[in-house]
Amino acid sequence: MRGAPDRGKGWWITGGWKSGDSKHYRSETWSYSWSVAHSLRWYLETSKSGLTAKQVPSVSDLQIGDVIFYDFQGNGVIDHSTIVTSIRNGIPYVHAHTNDSQNRHYEYRNSGAYTPNIQYYFYRIDDVFL
Repeated sequence: MRGAPDRGKGWWITGGWKSGDSKHYRSETWSYSWSVAHSLRWYLETSKSGLTAKQVPSVSDLQIGDVIFYDFQGNGVIDHSTIVTSIRNGIPYVHAHTNDSQNRHYEYRNSGAYTPNIQYYFYRIDDVFL
């Protein structure tokens, strides 16, 4: 992770649980690319060190640990991202957390966010961190 404390740079998260006034609370900050799918896509598209990836043309190019981005409206804005957690019969299955999903078919056809205009972006995460 790199770029802290500038939220517009890098891919990072800091903080954790803190105590004060007899209460425990979560105090963390993060980069936009850590928490916003559209920002993560552009970070991966341009990153030359740390977490890097390359866009690939086909879902068949993905492996476990790779990322799929979703533009549900087909308007060029990334709405969602998932991580490939298994591949069965050549089909990636993903996990996501907006609405907790486990082993969901990557196409997301059973999602209320799915539209016929959906665009998918496939990214292979590099195995070596520079």
